[in-house]
Amino acid sequence: MPSLSFDRVAHLYDATRGYPEAVAQQIAQAIDHAAQATPQTAFLEVGIGTGRIAFPLASLGRTYTGVDISEKMVKQLEAKLRKNGWQEYEQAWGTLPDENAGPGPVVRRFVQHTKGASLRLVMADMTQLPFRNGSFDAAVAVHVFHLVDGWQQAVHEVLRVLQPGGWFLHCWDEHGVSELKRVEEEWPRILQELGWPVSRPGAPSHSSVEDLLHEQGLQPEKFYATSWEIAATPRQVLEYVTQRMGSSTWGVPDDIFRASTERLWQWANSYYGAKLDVEYRQGRRFVISKTQV
Repeated sequence: MPSLSFDRVAHLYDATRGYPEAVAQQIAQAIDHAAQATPQTAFLEVGIGTGRIAFPLASLGRTYTGVDISEKMVKQLEAKLRKNGWQEYEQAWGTLPDENAGPGPVVRRFVQHTKGASLRLVMADMTQLPFRNGSFDAAVAVHVFHLVDGWQQAVHEVLRVLQPGGWFLHCWDEHGVSELKRVEEEWPRILQELGWPVSRPGAPSHSSVEDLLHEQGLQPEKFYATSWEIAATPRQVLEYVTQRMGSSTWGVPDDIFRASTERLWQWANSYYGAKLDVEYRQGRRFVISKTQV
């Protein structure tokens, strides 16, 4: 299974997966603090996407580089930058000391002079980063390795391009117990009954990445950066699944997917009944696993 591109949901990504503004700012500050960042710190984010992490963090006045394979996701970030006064400029690939020589990837460069910030967007696969060894002070990866075929190589590439003593910040969201979680748990169970277990091309769990780091003699330290709540109805969570918004749905054959969602709706109508449109709350926490290399 190849690495997953989010081109198909780029236009809805921020609406379905973005953070509330205050939460986004708290996450940016927490990552910045974890990296012990200064205006001279060089950040790399693998899987930058629409910039839900990168935009508030780079806006603190940081030197930031992001890589992604989804052109449409990065286009969303570019629009966000232009709307907020960032200026694009041209500079040939290979003119900066961290950029590999030879034919380069597609790159777009932006600067925000009033904040002393820069953002370099590079279309590249994270399993083959086009940067020299020891190029960055901090690398950020947020809930991405489960999407990457060859995720172990991607982790090794991140470690390769970090300077000795640099920080690898592996991050993800944790979802608390809630009635909303019943839908999230039921669909994979139904799919399993139909003989097609949920699968993605990359790391089977966050702990798999942590285990790989331990194998390299590194010591990840996990902490919670911030917490918040979301509110939604079971119907909204069901529609998220049935409209194939989640990446776990993309590899399921159409006939099996239709059968699974029919069963899911039947189960939901029986389980929730009149409460299908009742709004429930769910706690969420942003996790940072911090490793010094």
